[in-house]
This record gives sequence, structure tokens and C-alpha cells, in this order.
Amino acid sequence: MKYLRKPGLYLAALLLAASLAPVPPALGQSAKTEIVVVDGDTLEINGKVWRLYGIDAPELGQTCLDKSKRWRCGLQAAVELRGLLSIWGNVTCGTIRVADEGVRAICHDPQYNDPAEVLLARGLATALPDSVPAYRRAEIQAKNAKLGIWRGEFVVPAEWRKGKRLAGPADSPAEVCDVKGIITKAGHRVYYVPTDSDYEEKTVSAARGERMFCSDDEAELAGWRRYPRN
Repeated sequence: MKYLRKPGLYLAALLLAASLAPVPPALGQSAKTEIVVVDGDTLEINGKVWRLYGIDAPELGQTCLDKSKRWRCGLQAAVELRGLLSIWGNVTCGTIRVADEGVRAICHDPQYNDPAEVLLARGLATALPDSVPAYRRAEIQAKNAKLGIWRGEFVVPAEWRKGKRLAGPADSPAEVCDVKGIITKAGHRVYYVPTDSDYEEKTVSAARGERMFCSDDEAELAGWRRYPRN
């Protein structure tokens, strides 16, 4: 299919061509709908986790280098995504099946502004090879302007998940492990991320078998989940 260059129209064309299956009602359309930002490329909608189509953002615990100074690029991507959804208010999401990646979510506001493209344009995510041309253009523009992760050094998120870490000042950590793995009263192993509204209320107890993780992916691989939380 042909992707239109006019902002917003390429996304509308993609949504139509993909025959997207709707995920829960649009944010703001129903009091029962809850969208929580898990990390810079992951949303939880009514208790179900969805990865955003076409991008890979730094993991929550990932740090990047701006000259010789480390900064929380992974957490910043998550905070930025949460801010976008909050400002836009009325956000609609749909799903699309991508080869070798499974089902991914595509979201937009009524004007077809796309949070994934905005993150790319601000240098807070990388475009996946099979993403739409607009995503790759946004990434190139951010790279040329030295925005976000492109203003210094960083490990590609996929490589970071495999264990690669960025060398840097010895007095600053290469990763920050602040995803909380909590065992509920019912014995469920669930994890909380810094963007959760009740994150600060949760205390990790090693004596109970609870632990910290450096990303939501690490928590998921260890068998911890977002729900149930009772």
C-alpha cells in the first residue's frame, strides 16, 4: 500500500488497510476504560498489555549517555508517552498482526496524531525495520537534530534486553532496577512500574520472596504479571 506524506493520513490509511480489530473503548469514551503506560512502547488497556506497533523504546531501567552524563532515557520515554496520552485525552487504539512480532497496537487521537511517531520525532524510540516510512523519517529527523537518545550514546533496546550495557562513568549505574515485583495476599506475583499511580505505595520485601527488576520484560520473563493484583 502507499503511505501518504501528509501528517496523519498515512496512519488513517494503515488503520483502514489493516482492518484493525478494536481493543477496549477509546480513552475518555468510557469510565470503565483504563490505559496505563507500562514503558515507552507498551500500554496496558483494561488489564491487557499491548506493545506499540513499529517502535522499540529504551527499557525502563536503561540509561543513555549525553556526553559523559548518564540519563534515564527509558523512564523518560515512558513519562513522555504518559504525558501525550494525558494531554490528548481521547485516544483510540486498534491492533495489527505483524510478521514475527505478533499482534501490536496502533493508537491515535481524533486528528490521527500518533504517540509512537511523536516518540520517534523526539528521539525517545527507534523505528523497527518493517515500520511505516513516516516512522523511519521521524527517526532520521531526530537523529539529524541530535534529539533524545541521539544526542549521545545508547544501546539499541533489543541488544540491551540481551544483556549489553553501555560503558560510562564508574560513579553512575549502567541500569536502574526500579520495577517492583510484589506478591499479593492471594499469592499472585505482579509487578509495578514507576508510571503506576500506586507505585510509591508498594514496598518490596526480599523476605517474602519479592524482588526488583530492571524492566517489565525482565519481570515478564521471570513469570511475574500485571494482573491479578488481589
